[in-house]
Amino acid sequence: MIGIKLDKHKKETMNELTNYLKPKYVYFKIDGNNELLIKENDKVKMGEKIIKTKFDSFIHSSVSGKFIGIEEHIDYKNNKAKFIKIENDFKETNCFNEIPKKLTKDEFVNLLKDSGIVGLGGAGFPTYIKYDTDQVKTLIINGVECEPYITSDHITLFNKAKEIIKALNTIDKIYNLDEIFIAIKTGNPNLKEKIIPLISKYPKIKLVELPNLYPMGWEKSLVRCIKHTDYKKLPIEKNIIVSNASTIYSIFEALVGIPLIEKVITVSGNAVNKPTNIRIKVGTMFNDLLDTFKGYSEEDVVLISGGPMMGEAIESDEFIIPNNLNSVVVLKNTKVLDPITCLRCGKCADHCPVKICPVLVKDNIKDIDELKRLDVNRCIECGICSFVCPSKINLREYLKQAKKKVK
Repeated sequence: MIGIKLDKHKKETMNELTNYLKPKYVYFKIDGNNELLIKENDKVKMGEKIIKTKFDSFIHSSVSGKFIGIEEHIDYKNNKAKFIKIENDFKETNCFNEIPKKLTKDEFVNLLKDSGIVGLGGAGFPTYIKYDTDQVKTLIINGVECEPYITSDHITLFNKAKEIIKALNTIDKIYNLDEIFIAIKTGNPNLKEKIIPLISKYPKIKLVELPNLYPMGWEKSLVRCIKHTDYKKLPIEKNIIVSNASTIYSIFEALVGIPLIEKVITVSGNAVNKPTNIRIKVGTMFNDLLDTFKGYSEEDVVLISGGPMMGEAIESDEFIIPNNLNSVVVLKNTKVLDPITCLRCGKCADHCPVKICPVLVKDNIKDIDELKRLDVNRCIECGICSFVCPSKINLREYLKQAKKKVK
């Protein structure tokens, strides 16, 4: 099996969860692909639809209050963007809906769309599109969390196991599934002991432990390990849906009438005074959380949105946390070694989970035809090539550039 062992750095936050649910302001990104559903000075309720996305799903206000204007901020990928700003009135006036106990497949899909449920493992793709199918027979819940530092799925799965299993039972009744797998990594006895008694009365639900390798949380790795099969583009080709553990909890909340307005985010790293998981309102500005994790232990830090392998460096902590961001890693700003000439050792190709040759991509970065031949779009940007490179070449950046060029 292709994968590497990494220092996990997870013990500090495995059992840590706190709340920051009373931000003074929340912010929601708008662009030409979105339709704004409210006007400036409008009063809004918690859970109210405020933006219609290009996928015809919705973003909801995570607080009750007033839309006071549009401001420019950076997003979690370090891009400048416009955001609507809502002032919290702290009344928590909501417009949650009562959901029928029995739903057809079409009603369930519409509920996911209306509730704004997206993949909370980082992708942020609308969940309703995955479930708008009659082909699914196997559901895999991804609780592996193979990136270092991140434990937001673990803490959600541990604390909300009952609710997650209720949601799985509802999904099974709607789709008449053959099997459901909850995938976690090995070496997590507390989580295993929590889940096994709860699934004992659900014969279709099985707990599977997967090797503690990176990038085991990648969908194709999960499908290969659990179902011993492969697919070209999407798991549904093999009658399989893969959903992140936190996403399933958000589906549970949708089933009781609460849209996606809160989520758990891990804040960790060697420059954080109190690494922890924090339940937040979607749209919170990151630097509002400083007191919650007791700030930084160093003056000179590097912030990474997401994990250290696949995340993006951010220039400022004044960025907005969207619905799909699951972690911010804060590290001491150590000197990065300058790269040297490629040794032609082949490690990047040997360790690549999609079996492309990153160094050849680097060598042909200006040749679009050759980049297409090298099939660069198969790259999942896992960062293993950069991690194993003895010459310290940032191959992942070359691959990201190459994918943009061949689009």
